[in-house]
Amino acid sequence: METTAGDRADEAAPGPERRAGLLFRNRDYTGWWIGQTISEFGSALSLVAYPLLVLAETGSAAGAGVVAAAVSIGGLVTMLLGGALADRFSRKTILFVVPLVQAAAVGTVAAAVVTGNVTVAHIGVVGFIQGMGTGLAGGAEFASLRRVVEAEQLPTAFAQLEGRNMTILLVGPTAGGFLFGLARWLPFLGDAVSFLASAAGVALIRRPLGPDLDERKPRESIVASIRTGFRFIRGSAYLRFVTAWAALGNATVPALLLLVIILIHAHHGSPALVGAVTSAGAVGGLAGALLSPRIARHVPGRMLVIAVSWMAAVVAAGIAAVPDPWAIAVLLALLLFLVAPINVVLSSYEAQMIPDALMGAVSSAVNFGAASLRWIGAIGAGFLASVLSPAAATLIYAAVLAAMAVSTHVAKGLYVLRQPITEATAD
Repeated sequence: METTAGDRADEAAPGPERRAGLLFRNRDYTGWWIGQTISEFGSALSLVAYPLLVLAETGSAAGAGVVAAAVSIGGLVTMLLGGALADRFSRKTILFVVPLVQAAAVGTVAAAVVTGNVTVAHIGVVGFIQGMGTGLAGGAEFASLRRVVEAEQLPTAFAQLEGRNMTILLVGPTAGGFLFGLARWLPFLGDAVSFLASAAGVALIRRPLGPDLDERKPRESIVASIRTGFRFIRGSAYLRFVTAWAALGNATVPALLLLVIILIHAHHGSPALVGAVTSAGAVGGLAGALLSPRIARHVPGRMLVIAVSWMAAVVAAGIAAVPDPWAIAVLLALLLFLVAPINVVLSSYEAQMIPDALMGAVSSAVNFGAASLRWIGAIGAGFLASVLSPAAATLIYAAVLAAMAVSTHVAKGLYVLRQPITEATAD
């Protein structure tokens, strides 16, 4: 592999505690990161613009729900396929072509708005295509990150990604609503252009992203590759735990975010207050992401997961108990602050432990399992809040977090977190 000037600068840095600034001297990482950041911001614009457009054009809340579901379903449909493709075809080609297709699809929405030909069916199909692209590219993105970042810098890289996502969560929906107010086609044009920026960032990467020729398995079927990914997870105590634990977490935390909205509404809070509380949560998540590398360096991994799990359960119970919306905002910010370091630590070890030749299939299988229960969490939150009360529903989800905390004490897979990340291997 060719060594660039940025790589030599990284190698010269002392010890494992390399500063985040040195990571951005890595030209390949920086180009990829900027392109992905612009793309994620563009997606945040359309995320709020899709339902606004459907409501403005048709007045159908059900139609807005269909469009939102189409994006999620599209991602789940192609997630496992994308992982298998990432282990047999050029990852750089996948990451370059997919956003071009997404740009063309989203561009048709902007054109439809300008010409006055907006339909729910069209928007739903575009949302599905956009989600399919996300699923197809997901395996290649995770695998490529390990090609452009050294193992000891993975926690810093994942912390930067976590911080980026929280920042986009904070400003993206607001920007999307503002642009929609100026002209309904603007958010979709912005999203289309952002996909082009993603493709440009990938095109600037100089080092090979794999898979290498000796790692490709052209004779293995797609189904066999998907099975290989799940089989690898079954053989690793750590990955088994992470997949199951993340599935529960991804069902519980978004459900709690929904319950926060319901709680504030029950206390007669205004939509502006709901937005302010949600923004406060994003600020907490951003702070957690920024501090994650330092926390991970000073707190042993297994101890961190155990301690943060229990604190998250207590904070969730507090959200159910306090009546003041601003107190809820503080607790929500604390909850998302706690989530960030766990995401960084678990993702970093996952990336290091999976062999490069299986990175796409295994990481996609993990992500598929982790996302599999998300829809159940949201449905359950709404049902429990209507049958019992918002506070009681929140306490139930706090109990789920407590059960997850108990599991961290007995999970054998977490013992791998006692090792330095550079020495972590799948059992």
